[in-house]
Amino acid sequence: MKLSFNFELGRSKTQKRALNAEMSTTDKDAAINSRLPSLPGQPIDVHNSNQAMKLSAAYRCTSILSGTIASLPLIIKRKKDGYFSPDEENDLYTILTRMPNRRMNSFEMVRNMVVQIVNQGNAYIVIRRKFGSVSELVLCANNTVTYDKLNDVYIISDPYNRIYGRFESYEIIHLKNNSLDGGYTGVSTIMYASRIFSIAASADNQNLRTFQNGSKIKGLVSGAKEINKGLPGAGMTDIQLSTVGDRIEEQLNTGRDIISVPGDVGFHQLSINPVDAQLLETKKFSILDICRFYGVHPDKVFAGQSTNYKASEMSQVAFLSDTLDPILCRIEAEFNAKLIPRTVSGIYKIEFDRKALYKTDIATQTACMEKEIQYGVSTVNEWRVCREDKAPINGGDIAFMSCNVAPIDSPKIKGEISSEKDELPKTNEKSIE
Repeated sequence: MKLSFNFELGRSKTQKRALNAEMSTTDKDAAINSRLPSLPGQPIDVHNSNQAMKLSAAYRCTSILSGTIASLPLIIKRKKDGYFSPDEENDLYTILTRMPNRRMNSFEMVRNMVVQIVNQGNAYIVIRRKFGSVSELVLCANNTVTYDKLNDVYIISDPYNRIYGRFESYEIIHLKNNSLDGGYTGVSTIMYASRIFSIAASADNQNLRTFQNGSKIKGLVSGAKEINKGLPGAGMTDIQLSTVGDRIEEQLNTGRDIISVPGDVGFHQLSINPVDAQLLETKKFSILDICRFYGVHPDKVFAGQSTNYKASEMSQVAFLSDTLDPILCRIEAEFNAKLIPRTVSGIYKIEFDRKALYKTDIATQTACMEKEIQYGVSTVNEWRVCREDKAPINGGDIAFMSCNVAPIDSPKIKGEISSEKDELPKTNEKSIE
């Protein structure tokens, strides 16, 4: 015969005695549970960004993507003397690099814009103009824009930015995530990965349930009944087992660490070990899958991947080329299409300054600087002013070229000029008579 009981731990002895005297077992369970946050049922269905951002891997991946892209200056360049250089005199330069609108600086706008692209599927920026020139770029709030694909118009009802009405496509910068309808609208990464997000959220919720119930021992009290023993007076009846269960529960509630039970009584704990339930393994693989959907290496989300320096370096290169660069190109293309008129599209362009992506440790930067200066790719002042934010020096604008190399058709390579060291000048020999 088996009876089920709940045993509570974790209170002081005085509190336990008082609570045990005043409350029944059911009342005590209710009092404890009332102090704990309510938990959703199982399984959890993740289908929006508010739920997804509660997962550490999803939050970290979103933070890495948005923060990295926002840290790259988005600037307008003008073609002059055959190459493009930043056009600091253009009004768009200040808008893109400082204050796109009165409520956001450039970093915040780009960061939130990328968050919307990744987790909402679409980001909408209203282009405000004065006298034909761009005056503001306003990022619309979540779920305030509806796109009419048939008529190519946008219906906006944004009370936060006080934007209402119907807008033509040239008035809106529409940034999209990967699409399923031919490129008209983007789909949220959360929608793509809803299954794995739900698994990860359910595992986290189960872990929380396990820890919250860690102060409560659940089990069965069992003992052989008299009829099964075959001997008069042997075994225990149901009433006796119930009495023993009450005694065990009372002793546990008083804070005793060691309790005594009759020899015929056995206790079987019902609590599930998280390791036995493979929750940790489920959580581990969920993190890896979330990273795959976002295109972020597990090293960046502190997943505890064992790797060497070379593998980490290659993962960084893959992150730049496979994940970041497509997003950057997507944003640049839309900004150029909506902010640069076709008549001057060959003179102006908007792009991210990618040099910040390639900043590594001091030794690597020094080696890169040495090579660029040695082979005439950059001058000393270009490195000092553009890369190190230092004042130029006299003679620093001269480009250098290593003497160890020469064009393949040069006289030196053909052997017309000796590469050996100059010999001492010969003196005129005079005959001695």
